Amino acid sequence: MSSFAQAQPIATPTPKTRMAQKRLFPWMLVLPSLTVLVVMGVAPLFYVLILSVTDFSFNKPLEFVGLTHFIEAVQDDRFWKGIAITSWFVFGSVGLQLMLGIASAWALSRIHNTVRYFALTIILIPMLLSPILAGSLWKMLFKARYGAINYLLEQVGITGVDWLANPTAALIGVTIADVWQWTPFITLILFAGIQSLSQEIHEAAYVDGASLWQTFVRITLPLLRPFIFLAVFLRMIDAFKTFDLIWGITKGGQGSATESIALYTHKVAFTSFDLSYAAAMSLLQLIVIIVLGKLLLNNLTQANAQRAAASTAL
Repeated sequence: MSSFAQAQPIATPTPKTRMAQKRLFPWMLVLPSLTVLVVMGVAPLFYVLILSVTDFSFNKPLEFVGLTHFIEAVQDDRFWKGIAITSWFVFGSVGLQLMLGIASAWALSRIHNTVRYFALTIILIPMLLSPILAGSLWKMLFKARYGAINYLLEQVGITGVDWLANPTAALIGVTIADVWQWTPFITLILFAGIQSLSQEIHEAAYVDGASLWQTFVRITLPLLRPFIFLAVFLRMIDAFKTFDLIWGITKGGQGSATESIALYTHKVAFTSFDLSYAAAMSLLQLIVIIVLGKLLLNNLTQANAQRAAASTAL
């Protein structure tokens, strides 16, 4: 009898098997990305956690020290100064970026399309530069004798300062560079928000006799709250990690006038080679970022709920 005389029936998967395959299939799709995330993100985090509670040295095994490095960080004046300078970038610099971003986004929405796209392209150029490259460019501009900033100030009768030697001027200069580079980011988000707003609301306001300023303050800004919170959230989290721009301009000087907490942590880790202390400071920064992000996300959620309620009412 031929072996092909009787065809074997094809096994039909049971409903339970099909259900298991459906549940397993999405996990198979995300498994490569999840593996990379665990290897590149979670594993280093656990390593930093281990370093923070041990005393690391290249010539002896790890020694458990508990919270010693965290207590040392809390008692370190330079750590708190780095926190203060970082807070200036998080609140002061981002605040300036927000005001300029709102003004520029509103101006872009009021001009002709051809001019708008050209202006938007020019505005976005600073954001596309590498922060370390932007820092190097601004360092040349801030040169006391040959820099373009002092030259332009002298042309209008103002005596320039040594931007890179004076502590106050150095902090102002780094802030100017940060505002210059990242205001376009906020502008882009808010411009997209303005474009997404319903024009019927603005037309109704004009019919009721509202001026351009009244429409902007009482209608546009309240409706933009979710976009404002989103832009501020992303920029504040990024500003807390400010390192490369400052490194390109001042490397934390004059003295420690522009030394952010990220820059101080880098110096402790790779100049003093105190990796355990640097790990403890990194974890403290992570805790602050998580708390700050949670507060901003709560505000963003509330703003989205209010915007949805207003749209439903209309």
